[in-house]
Amino acid sequence: MERYPGHNHSEMSATLQHFFVTTIRANCDDFKYAFRVKDLLDEEKRDSILREQAMQQGLQLDGKGSVAVGTLFAKRYSVLMMAVISAFSLYDIPLSMADDDVRFELNGAGGMRYETQLERISLEGEDSVQRRSESILLKKKMLLHLEPVLRAVADGTGASYNVMWTLVAHNVQQLYVRMVNDQRIWKTDQRLAQIQEDQCIWLDEENENAFTFAIELNRFDHPEWQGPPFLIRRYCCLAYQVGDGSHSHGYCNSCPKLDSESRLHHLLQQ
Repeated sequence: MERYPGHNHSEMSATLQHFFVTTIRANCDDFKYAFRVKDLLDEEKRDSILREQAMQQGLQLDGKGSVAVGTLFAKRYSVLMMAVISAFSLYDIPLSMADDDVRFELNGAGGMRYETQLERISLEGEDSVQRRSESILLKKKMLLHLEPVLRAVADGTGASYNVMWTLVAHNVQQLYVRMVNDQRIWKTDQRLAQIQEDQCIWLDEENENAFTFAIELNRFDHPEWQGPPFLIRRYCCLAYQVGDGSHSHGYCNSCPKLDSESRLHHLLQQ
C-alpha cells in the first residue's frame, strides 16, 4: 500500500493535534485528561461536566441556553470523530473508540480537547479487501460509541437527539468533501481512491442503526463562490446564544439561518 512520503506516527499525531485537538497516547496508562467518555453515561458526573461547560459558555444548564449546551456539545464532539476518520483515511491507522480509552477535558471556553490511543499500529501490507473490512468495522464502532453519548447529553440538556446527530453527520460529510477536493491532502491518486472508498462506506445509507452519517444536506451555491464545495447544516447549532454584544458568536458559516449573500461574505472573509 502506498503511503505518504516519509509517513510516520509523529506526522499523524501532529496533524490530529493541530486540526482536531486530539492527542494520541503512547502509553495506555498515561492519561492526560481527567474525564472519560463513560462519565457522560453517569447522570451525576454528566450533569457536573455539562454544568461546567455551560458556565464556560455563559449559558445555564436547566435554564436559558440549556439546549444550546447540548447542540454545541454534539458539534464539538464531532471533532473527535473527524480525528478518528482522518487517522484512518489518511494514514491507515485505526484509533480506539473504547469508552475507557477516549478521554477529554474542557478548554475553558466551552470547547473540548481529546485523547485516545492506537487500536492497531497500521494496516500497512494488508490488501484492499481487508482494509475495506476495517473501515466498515471502524464505522460500526463509531456509531455504537456515539449513540449513548449523544442520548445522554440530550437527556441532560433537553436538546434534540436528532438535531445533535445531524450536526455530527454534517461535519463528517464536510470532512470528506474537503479531503476529496484538496490535492494537498490526498497527494497521490492511490490515496485519493482510498479516501473515496472510505467516503462511500461512511456515507452508505444502508445501516442497521437508526441513524446514519448519510443525511441529505444542501450545498452552497452562489455565482461568486469559486471555492470548494460547502455543505449547509440542516439545523442551527445555537452557537449564536453564546456571548452578547461585540462578543456575540453570531451564525456559523454553515448555519441554515444565513442568507446566501451573508454566507458568501463570511466565507470570503476567512
